[in-house]
Amino acid sequence: MSDYANKPKATGNIFKNGYKNKQTHPDYKSTITIPAELLRDMVEFIKQDTRREKGVDLSIAMWNRVSKNPNPKTGDHTPYLYTVVEIDNYKSDKEKAQQEATDSVNAEASVKTDSFDDEDVPF
Repeated sequence: MSDYANKPKATGNIFKNGYKNKQTHPDYKSTITIPAELLRDMVEFIKQDTRREKGVDLSIAMWNRVSKNPNPKTGDHTPYLYTVVEIDNYKSDKEKAQQEATDSVNAEASVKTDSFDDEDVPF
């Protein structure tokens, strides 16, 4: 099995909001439960995060689906969005690499200026 299949993720279904009465109400609505394993991974991710701006980026993917069972009131099959939420490492890995490169350059510059001595000047 691939690493993707073994990654903890939350899944859920997002339905069109049947209670939308005003323009300010959301078009789609749902509740997604974050499993304890994914939550633990998120906390561990933040603990190990070396970036200056800490946080967990979540990848959210959605697929159009139609319910298997018809709506009892209308008899129609209800369209919905099947949703998967998981930790997205791409942005944090990229930011960590950029930060490490910047820190390395700053460390080298610091070493060069710290080793400067007045006796090195010929006049």
